[in-house]
Amino acid sequence: MLEGMTPPKPRSVYCKIQQMSADLSEKDYEIFIEAVNDTQKWPAKTLTNSLRSRGVSVADTTITKHRTGNCACFRD
Repeated sequence: MLEGMTPPKPRSVYCKIQQMSADLSEKDYEIFIEAVNDTQKWPAKTLTNSLRSRGVSVADTTITKHRTGNCACFRD
């Protein structure tokens, strides 16, 4: 019955973009994801600064990792 049981992944392997998205309203989620995905209008540093001015803390490196598929969202 318990064969193959494994411990849960540590929280540090989750993508902060994904974590933050889960806590947003539907409208804020759409705005946030659109901005994260729009590299032309929102360079990572510009987006970070704009989010921080609204009380949302996320690093430009986190945004870049998510955009390039190098975050936990894209791991098995």
